[in-house]
Amino acid sequence: MFKQISADEAIRLVKDGATVLVNPVPTEEVFQAFGRCFEETAHPRDLTVVWSAGIGPLSEERRGMNNFAYPGMLRRAVGGHYGLNYALVKMVAANQCEAYNLPQGTMTQLYREIAAGRPGLVTDVGLGTFVDPRIEGGKMNDRAREAEDLVSVVQLNGHETLFYKSFSVDVGIVRGTTVDPEGNITVEDEAIPMDNLEVAMATKNSGGIVIVQVEKTSDTPAVPQDVAIPGVLIDYVVVAKSRATHPHTLFVEYDPALSGRSRVSLADEVELLPLNTEKTIARRVAMALEPGMNVNLGFGMPMGVASVAFEEGLLEQLSLNTEVGVFGGLPERGQNFGPAKNPSAFVSQAQMFDFYDGGGLDLTCVGLAQVDQAGNVNVSKIGPRVVGCGGFINLTQAAKRVMFCGEFVAGGLDVAIREGRPVIQQEGKVPKFVESVQQITFSGEFARIHHRDVTFVTERCVFKLADEGLVLSEIAPGIDIQKDILDKMGFTPIVPDDVAPMSPTIFQEAAMGLASAE
Repeated sequence: MFKQISADEAIRLVKDGATVLVNPVPTEEVFQAFGRCFEETAHPRDLTVVWSAGIGPLSEERRGMNNFAYPGMLRRAVGGHYGLNYALVKMVAANQCEAYNLPQGTMTQLYREIAAGRPGLVTDVGLGTFVDPRIEGGKMNDRAREAEDLVSVVQLNGHETLFYKSFSVDVGIVRGTTVDPEGNITVEDEAIPMDNLEVAMATKNSGGIVIVQVEKTSDTPAVPQDVAIPGVLIDYVVVAKSRATHPHTLFVEYDPALSGRSRVSLADEVELLPLNTEKTIARRVAMALEPGMNVNLGFGMPMGVASVAFEEGLLEQLSLNTEVGVFGGLPERGQNFGPAKNPSAFVSQAQMFDFYDGGGLDLTCVGLAQVDQAGNVNVSKIGPRVVGCGGFINLTQAAKRVMFCGEFVAGGLDVAIREGRPVIQQEGKVPKFVESVQQITFSGEFARIHHRDVTFVTERCVFKLADEGLVLSEIAPGIDIQKDILDKMGFTPIVPDDVAPMSPTIFQEAAMGLASAE
């Protein structure tokens, strides 16, 4: 039977050296108690903290996973994404803890293996990337490189694959909306499902304790079909003192359109883009959209594709989804990335990544920080800054079509769209197409072996990944191949005698007419 306690009382139950498995949603009543207790008592310390996805706050504020960013409290971090939590990123860079980065989907699937008492997860996800132990093994700093391996290569039926080993969980942190008299947890007002059941089952079957934060209690037993976490899995309940410590996201305290409690007009929600580089890139990606497609759009510039799809009358003909377990609706942009307005269905992250890994995505569009001559892409480590892969590896290894998008160069690029063409007013200082990427988040070799359809879209040109390397397949009007493309690259791509022009409709003010073209 569960016991209702305060957040500080809950954290005092966490023993030094414990492994804490976190459902990465803003459970701020409990999260903040970790920091508060540590500052007051220097305990709990030497923790291993595990989480699958980034939640913000895009600063060093003591919110989100930054609540665990205390030297001495954190001995080992195993995360799916780091880059949104600046205090944590600084700790990793300073070698103040061991830091591992594993694919977001693979982590949440591994929780199910732990719950079932199996030795680990066998999957192709991560082969040929920095997670592959023959490359980096997901180790993000020197302290991790001196520590144990979490991933190994195994042969299965003559096939090379990766094995992510299980671990024991001492404490699980989950979240819901309401707890009933039997400890059953419902999630009727939550915006993103994430890993609730998987975390609770993995913890309970490891012999650990499960702490849940809820918004409210109920004297009435929950309807069984509404229960997301059965009460038998719950040990301690912390009731949030306010919506501020139980927000929908770290950037939106409450929006019923994110939980499906109300619906909004998407016409009022979509931000139409001005005619700039982001829009031209999004338009080129949108040319690949077809009615009925299952589509995932990544963080940042790829989200502009949803805006273009709306403007072209295609949005309602697509099924957009996000890796955190949200089907349908309009995914949020920018810092609030993850939930969606007017969602049609919620599943757990593990279920969503089962769908992705099995080839359920028709198209994914994601960003790029570096691309090399082998078609490898880096988004996970930029200079000394650890960002992490998030769901990027799962998405790009299995989708039927992968479209990377981003500006051709970084560092001060200024491009205007005038008279139907891009005009480079100031060139960027940092090449993105380099001889060798700093870290392999996407393996060009894996994509070629598995015959993936891979495209790289920029404001001035388009590349395709072929068996022999990157092929310059399209060029924008007014762009000089030598001066504006080849001279700005760290390698020489394959340049056919006839490079096709990018569609002129991409660079015009009027809509492209994509819906009527179907």
